[in-house]
Amino acid sequence: MSNKPLKKSDLKKGWMMPRKDRNIRIQPEYHLIVTEGTDTEPAYFNAIKNTINSRYPGRIQVDIHGEGDNTVSLIEKAWKLVQFSPNIYKHVWIVFDTDDFPSSRINKTVNLCKTSTRGETEYHAVWSNQCIKLWFLLHFSFFHSDINRREYWP
Repeated sequence: MSNKPLKKSDLKKGWMMPRKDRNIRIQPEYHLIVTEGTDTEPAYFNAIKNTINSRYPGRIQVDIHGEGDNTVSLIEKAWKLVQFSPNIYKHVWIVFDTDDFPSSRINKTVNLCKTSTRGETEYHAVWSNQCIKLWFLLHFSFFHSDINRREYWP
């Protein structure tokens, strides 16, 4: 490229004009996690939140609420949290244990999540089976008989 100064006639031409690009700030994506447990699940999801924020600062915001309720009651509490929040949540996660709930309650919660999904907010039902504790028990001990969930810890 030449070191000559630009001609006056070229200064106003479009191909010589400086670019007017601006940095575009990406708005964070908001997630709401409403859990059945009040201690364990929020601690678990807070650890995930910290990992996400360390890798992608300012891109994803996660709000975690341990409500101490279950299935259908959790989704009702999530609706209230979404309604009164200044943020627009992209995803709302309803997290609960299946425990001894009848499958009809779990299916109702899943269906409520599907019907509640509107516009920008999508609801998701996430559950863990009670067998996870049994899996840990069987991993460390050998059992030949059936065992009820109340007998896991002893």
